[in-house]
Amino acid sequence: MMKLACVLLVLFAMPAATADGAEIKSEKVTISVKQTTVQSVLSEIERQTGYLFIVNSNVDTKRSVNMSAVNRSVTDVLNDMFRGTGVYYAIEGRHIILSRNEKMNSGTSSGSNEGQKRTVRGQILDESGNPLIGANVRIVGGKEGVITDLSGNYTLSGDFNDNSVIEVSYVGMKTRTSRIGNRSKVDFALNSDSEVLDEVVVVGYGTQKKVNLTGAVSTVDVEKQLEARPITDVARGLQGSVPGLTIYTATGEMGTDPTMKIRGMVGSNLGSTAPLILVDNVECNSLQNINPEDIESVSVLKDAASASIYGVKAAFGVVLITTKKAKRGEKFSINYSNNFSWKRPTVTPEIVETWEGAEMSWAAGLRANPNLSEQTNSCYLSWNLESIERMKEWERVYGNVNLSPEMVLGRDFDIIDGKMYFYRSFDAPEMFIKKNSFQQNHNLSLSGSSGNTAYNLSLGYLGSEGIIKVNTDQYDRYNVTFGTNTELNKHFEVRSKLLYTRYEYDTPYNFGPSSSYDEWYYLYRWPKMMPYGTYQGIPFHNVVTEIEQANRNNKSNNYMRISVGGTAHIIPGLDFEADYTFTHVSRFTETNGGQVGGWNFWGGAGMKNEIWTAETHNKVVRATDMSDFHVLNALFRYNKELGKHSLGAIAGANIEMYRSYGNTSERRDMILNNHPEISLTSGDQYASAYKTHEARAGYFLRLNYAFNNRYLLELNGRLDGSSNFPADQQWGFFPSGSAGWIMSEENFMQGLKPWLSHLKIRGSYGSIGNQSVGANLFRPLLTPTTTTWVIGTTGERSFGLPTAIRDGFTWETITTGDIGIDMRFFDNRLGLSFDWYNRRNSNMIATGETLPATYGQTPPYRNYGELNTRGWEIALDFRHRFNNGLGISVNAYLSDARSFYDKLSTNSRALGSYEGREYGEIWGFETDRFFTEDDFETDPSGKLVLKEGIPSQSYYETNGWFFYGPGDIKYKDLNGDGKITPGDNTIDDPGDKKIIGNSSPRYEYGARLDLDWKGVDLGIFIQGVGKRDYWGTGSVVIPGFNYLEAWYTHQLDYWTPDNRDAFYPALSNTGQSNQTQNFLPQTKYLLNMAYCRIKNITVGYTFPEKWTRKAKISKLRLYLSLENVFEFDHLGDIPIDPETRTSTGDGDYIGRSYPYSRNTSFGLQVTF
Repeated sequence: MMKLACVLLVLFAMPAATADGAEIKSEKVTISVKQTTVQSVLSEIERQTGYLFIVNSNVDTKRSVNMSAVNRSVTDVLNDMFRGTGVYYAIEGRHIILSRNEKMNSGTSSGSNEGQKRTVRGQILDESGNPLIGANVRIVGGKEGVITDLSGNYTLSGDFNDNSVIEVSYVGMKTRTSRIGNRSKVDFALNSDSEVLDEVVVVGYGTQKKVNLTGAVSTVDVEKQLEARPITDVARGLQGSVPGLTIYTATGEMGTDPTMKIRGMVGSNLGSTAPLILVDNVECNSLQNINPEDIESVSVLKDAASASIYGVKAAFGVVLITTKKAKRGEKFSINYSNNFSWKRPTVTPEIVETWEGAEMSWAAGLRANPNLSEQTNSCYLSWNLESIERMKEWERVYGNVNLSPEMVLGRDFDIIDGKMYFYRSFDAPEMFIKKNSFQQNHNLSLSGSSGNTAYNLSLGYLGSEGIIKVNTDQYDRYNVTFGTNTELNKHFEVRSKLLYTRYEYDTPYNFGPSSSYDEWYYLYRWPKMMPYGTYQGIPFHNVVTEIEQANRNNKSNNYMRISVGGTAHIIPGLDFEADYTFTHVSRFTETNGGQVGGWNFWGGAGMKNEIWTAETHNKVVRATDMSDFHVLNALFRYNKELGKHSLGAIAGANIEMYRSYGNTSERRDMILNNHPEISLTSGDQYASAYKTHEARAGYFLRLNYAFNNRYLLELNGRLDGSSNFPADQQWGFFPSGSAGWIMSEENFMQGLKPWLSHLKIRGSYGSIGNQSVGANLFRPLLTPTTTTWVIGTTGERSFGLPTAIRDGFTWETITTGDIGIDMRFFDNRLGLSFDWYNRRNSNMIATGETLPATYGQTPPYRNYGELNTRGWEIALDFRHRFNNGLGISVNAYLSDARSFYDKLSTNSRALGSYEGREYGEIWGFETDRFFTEDDFETDPSGKLVLKEGIPSQSYYETNGWFFYGPGDIKYKDLNGDGKITPGDNTIDDPGDKKIIGNSSPRYEYGARLDLDWKGVDLGIFIQGVGKRDYWGTGSVVIPGFNYLEAWYTHQLDYWTPDNRDAFYPALSNTGQSNQTQNFLPQTKYLLNMAYCRIKNITVGYTFPEKWTRKAKISKLRLYLSLENVFEFDHLGDIPIDPETRTSTGDGDYIGRSYPYSRNTSFGLQVTF
């Protein structure tokens, strides 16, 4: 409220009896009170008029007054109440500021002091760089004093000297002093007094002062982290903002939800280990449904003591989002913001030239066949030594010529004996990917109040073009939020909120064999000889042609949430709250296949002008998925202050019912290829449907106690029930507690202030039940099918064997212990927090013991297993404003987590499943070097064999044609047995394998620097991972993975007798294996995925209010924002983004998926 006053109010030192303001004079109030306080009268005026009072600390608001006013103006009431008290007021808009200053005015000073008559001027700013209006400025020990004006300026005149000291004070701010010296201009920047304005943090079903928190809770600066950035969803904006919160995406595809984890990458064998995402205390299935501009606060609850109050889905933490709400008494305002951005891929593979790729394939092929005369790949592209020379000739003659797409027989390709030989080079990614794609974001909000009702309306639109150049993809999102809050009387208030989101993702149909094998996979699959042109005006068979001719697929999602609730103020300190929320989600998917044709050469017999797509693509599919979610939250809230004792309690219930249902209709054989409708098909019809139901209930209690602002205690208990367990195991009780000691408030610590401003030691311990393990694990399900072996070849309806179940199936219990310390230094400017934690899943659900094959069914699940996650977090923050107005804010964190399987149901001792195994372990060999000619000798048959003393690697020479030779990888013999083997692949006998890395991210960090000065602001945000290993798979990272397909420019550095210092070994055919020959998992080619990314740089300028006021604009800011600016990593020339994770496709998909993007954007923010 103080910062708002600084922007909106101007204080003129005029008596109350002469205050002016045409609008306020027309406001009438009726007040009749006896022996009440000034504060009570001011509150009643606020309630009746919507005006807000800003009261200086020198005004006695506890003074007792009598007031009788019937339909009188506000000015008359104020004049009567403050007559003879020396209280002054000023009016600006809907705000009134009060100050008592009998001998001060805004431009002059009175009194005298020994010294020389002189004048000092200056400006007073708050920690955000806004002018402080109405700040008290005086000479210490003297009578000179003034109040700052509209711009925070002051002028002091009087008899004072160089040793005189100026003191500046303002309610809610730290008082500051400065010796005048020989200066004529003295500026001040005041910081918030944390003892007066403690930060309030949103926690489970309520708020707490940050100083009183005893659990592990982190908050996000929403304004800095989410606003004015070209992000498509909230989750991407939160990445790197909070210690212990891991967020990543498998690809850069639009409309996909990033994966979120809190404190570790794994927590259970089954179900989701993602955090519970709550928006206004109700679960939200996707952050795509929330407009970042609608968010008021974000808290991350990380330990059991903080999260347990939310029950069974909060076992792995909670992301608690609070949206902006209507506030009574708020002046009507309009806010508009926009963002226009252009994005481009961060990194994409580059395919080698046609002849280079053919030569590399030839060299690899010679390893298997020294008499090689020709090669043909799976799409029937052929080449030999003669055609390779033709490729080189084409490149010399036409490589720099801008040819049309039309191909010429004899120049660009030949057909010889039914085989296709192509010489022309095409850059398919250049044809397919835009250099820049456009994205825009618009947000409009209106808020205000009328009488006892406050309201807010928010509208948002995001439109993002994809980066596909031909038949481009498009993502659109629409947001509507409307909320009201009405005070019926002093005992009751009601509230409501509507949230509606619709997003659509429009893409070309995918003609791949599955959703994993999309256009990106095929775009980078084939060499540049693939013909992407036309012949006789007819296109060739390739992925670009398919996308150009494809019909459009559309995925749309409608998310509607309606909430109604109320609060009853029963007695002072005791409230009852109840809220009901209904959420309906409907998803519609239109899959529009069809047929694509042209020159088809994939059959190996020349080329034919024909339809080449499979009949399975000649279809129209319509799918509908619906879900209904009912949530009732009801609770009593009690707070009481008794001297040095502070008590708080919450007791309530939470009931949730979830139902999902849907159906899919499909029909084959489209009648009109360009009119994909089910009614315009004539072939086979298919249909399917599903329905699920889930219910949860919980009763919770939280008790808070604080003594003397030093000793803190919180106790939580929750009784939870879930339909995911058998009747006798459906309920579980899960307690937790936390305690804290604010050590800095002890008398023996006072001597360390202000150097050590705050010191708190805290700890927590508790448990939460995890029910996110699947809904039917305790039920013996029968699967319907058709069977032909009973009666001839006719399919008969039948059911498979029921799934095996086990008695006693029950909750997973997640227990967390946390020890933390919070410190603040130098008048609260510097803050430091540290947490150490251990999270244990002590009843982890896993498959049971291996059963005999004669049993005929897989082993049942049971509660047998233990997983421990241990880690630590450290966070640092610093903020200060210098007297010249420069403000600086720094926030940084570093966190680490490791998870261990301490107990398994089947401890086979295998490297992938032994007790004590760390999650993410990568086992492999230690690379020694490349073999050289000196390692070999010739046997009597003329074959190269290893010399005596060189460990044999014949264990991996299994395909009959690959034999290790010069230029191949030599592995280290770690166990000294003279041969390289994996032993029996157990922890007891790993052979020459060892742990070479771990795929889990370690030492995740984020840092943010914010500077502002005279309206100019600069924000720099850095995010990264200190350690993560990755064994790369597929063609992009393993040369020769499919040696007859594409090779990439970064793979040109391979071993030859003339290039012995190469990075890659001699070329060979790995047979589409990620663990073979020269590419067994090993230290040399293990990818170091650590990185430091400049995530965002934003520069903005806020125009001075004195410029914008004439246009009725309260705030106007222009900004430039860069997203994913650049990164430092250890990948060298390997063209994958360091955030790449295992994709949904097979191993060959890595690096050949929808790319991540960099964004350049600008926009404005304006408030009327």
